Amino acid sequence: MEFRHASGGITIESKIPAMVIQAVPTASTDVVSGVVTAVVAIAVVFVVLLAVGFFLLVRRRRGSSEVTVPSRDVDDLADLSRRANIALVRLDDAVKENEDEVGFAAAQFGDERARGFADAIAGARASLTEAFRLKQELDDSVPDSHTKQREWNQKILRLCETAQEALTRESGTFDALRRDESNAPSELKAVGLLIVSTSMRVPGADATLAALSRNYSPAVIDGVRENVEEARAQLRAAGEKAGAAERLLADPGATGAADLARDARTGAQEAAALIDAVESLAESLTRDSARLNELAARTEADVAEARAARDAAPDPDSGGRIADAITTMESEISHLDKADPAASIARLQSGIAALDSALAKARNQAQRAEHARAALAGVLVSAHSQITATEEFISGNRGGIGAEARTRLAEAKRLLTVAEAQADPVEALDTARSSATYSRDADALARYDALR
Repeated sequence: MEFRHASGGITIESKIPAMVIQAVPTASTDVVSGVVTAVVAIAVVFVVLLAVGFFLLVRRRRGSSEVTVPSRDVDDLADLSRRANIALVRLDDAVKENEDEVGFAAAQFGDERARGFADAIAGARASLTEAFRLKQELDDSVPDSHTKQREWNQKILRLCETAQEALTRESGTFDALRRDESNAPSELKAVGLLIVSTSMRVPGADATLAALSRNYSPAVIDGVRENVEEARAQLRAAGEKAGAAERLLADPGATGAADLARDARTGAQEAAALIDAVESLAESLTRDSARLNELAARTEADVAEARAARDAAPDPDSGGRIADAITTMESEISHLDKADPAASIARLQSGIAALDSALAKARNQAQRAEHARAALAGVLVSAHSQITATEEFISGNRGGIGAEARTRLAEAKRLLTVAEAQADPVEALDTARSSATYSRDADALARYDALR
């Protein structure tokens, strides 16, 4: 007897000898039992072979459905995997190293400063855990598609690189702090010299401020009235911080000297700036006073010339306008306020402008241009002086000055640049006067802001 079964191209055959079958009716019970056992064994073998054949068929069909991956993609994936593995190892080492480092940083600079470092390590540790999980997924016994391998390796690389950058940044911060601490002795020495040199300027600034108070109106020196006292206070505070830094340097286990030295330098620099403002105002007022005397003398000459033009005016209307301008100018000259030279210059310039306007019809173009050219130099100097004074006031009160004053100052500077570039002296003169007007407005607004 013969059994046949075909599975996936595999044929299983089992034959039972005919004489066994024929012997059954006449054989003994033992023989029959042996034959039955043999038949059962053959059947079991048949079932096993059938199962094996079916499994091989399924594997063959599954293998035939897989897509062959190009060798270039395989190489790229291998390189990506290699880089991800390297990044993972480096991050693991970096986390371990920095876990010790953050303890040293906290002990040296305090928990508050080390908090950012500790947070970076905690974040790196979380990223490392996730990266190891993905790596385990890649390394387990379940095969993954090339797409999934690429995706997970890229994520491992991103996690490691981001965490590594955070650790490097925070570690670098503490490296800088340690460098500052090591440089603190030399920095403190330089700060000490700055405190001493600035302190030596205080008596001179005090005398200068006293002279300004005697010679000029309170409004003129209002912006620097408290500068010397503020400078003294800043220098005292800077000296105290420098002393505290020296005491810390004497303690081998202490830190913070670099911070104190830095604060001391800032205080000394601010004190120096306050003294600079006093000296700068004194220089500016000296220039303005000299300019006022010069302008007053030239204005008197202009008035004398205007009288001649008034008498020779081509018509009564022109003569009347010139006469009114002369009256205004004579009043300004007789009431000059030398305690506020900048304001007096402004009033004189305003009167000169009115006089120039009145003389416009009485002068020919050449005369007018010549006068404008002569006046322009003085107006430009005055505009420069006014802009400088306003800039210094705003600089000395930077935090309290609003946008309006700064905007007008910027416009004054722009107009002054235009005036200096204009070829026509008349137009240049008008532009320069506009510049001075904007500068005065800026000064007034700045002083108003400083009082609020």
